Amino acid sequence: MNENFRITDDELENVNGGMVVFAQGLPEYDPYFPWEVVDNKACKVLGKFSTRDAACAYAKSFGPEPYNAQEVDLATVNRLRTNPNVN
Repeated sequence: MNENFRITDDELENVNGGMVVFAQGLPEYDPYFPWEVVDNKACKVLGKFSTRDAACAYAKSFGPEPYNAQEVDLATVNRLRTNPNVN
């Protein structure tokens, strides 16, 4: 898996799932790793990948929830970052 960034095990315990986004237009966008997996609460970056397939495989590793590996748009990421769903 081509990944540029990955969260630590300590951070992982606070993650409920991962959504996939093509990050062009986001501040952290990297043209070599344009696909990101973001958490489903505040859209914190969990990993950056060179392909959509690699990002989806990583996102699916968080469990069988239907939103894992769900592709979301920039508007959704920005909305969740502004108003995170913190439990």
